[in-house]
Amino acid sequence: MNKLNTFKKQLLKWSKNNTREYSWRDSNDPWKILLIEVIAQQTQLNRAHSYYEKFIKRFPTPKEMSIASKKEILSLWSGLGYNNRALRLHESSKILTKKSFNSIYPNFDILPGVGKYTKNALLSFAYKEKVITQDTNVIRIFSRFFGIENPDNFIQENQKNILKNIQSRKFNEALMDFGSTICKAKNPLCSECIFDNNCEKFFQETKHTQPTFKGSNREIRGKVIKYLINNENIDITSLNHILKVEEDKLNLILEKLEDEGMINIKKKLIEISS
Repeated sequence: MNKLNTFKKQLLKWSKNNTREYSWRDSNDPWKILLIEVIAQQTQLNRAHSYYEKFIKRFPTPKEMSIASKKEILSLWSGLGYNNRALRLHESSKILTKKSFNSIYPNFDILPGVGKYTKNALLSFAYKEKVITQDTNVIRIFSRFFGIENPDNFIQENQKNILKNIQSRKFNEALMDFGSTICKAKNPLCSECIFDNNCEKFFQETKHTQPTFKGSNREIRGKVIKYLINNENIDITSLNHILKVEEDKLNLILEKLEDEGMINIKKKLIEISS
């Protein structure tokens, strides 16, 4: 328990002078929270912030997004990658236009693409629930400090004591900021770490390697969507000529995009789904 209290006190003390300022951090509007959390997935927070500002200006409530076209949403999303996130957000907006956040509380995971982390972010940031949001930063910090290989159960068992007498939002934001700036995945700044004397320094080797982007299906998918955003429909042969992709490979990618509801193919003409 002493180690838990030390961890909590030192982190909150650090956060007083190191909290990153973003507009959504002053809001408990669940729509704003959902927007930034979906946009920030696999994206640096500063970069996600610029996209968030565009989206919240255009779609201040779910209703505005629900009646927008996929093409417009994908156009605003362009450059973020993982376009399926934009489509799931669009589908969520349609659900939230018919049902409010309060009406589905606390079961936010019924929304497309909302998993455990985003659900807990909504519960903590919008509803002041005493939960710890377990993103990769949070898992990494707990693992290294307490010397636990898989800290999920440890966090679950101890979150009540950790969050006693404090706002979960402040604690969660402090964890995210600390993980992004000090206890980083690569090249952590241990010499600047507030936990230096107490941290177990449990560093795990990660064997996961990021697949090569150039020439990947992900890159080609992005090129297809980008072309369709900026142009009218196009036939498959012409698109193949423009992208210079092996025909069979392009056809498989187009089939997958159509299955996902991102594009329509009619008489060999491709367009963004309506």
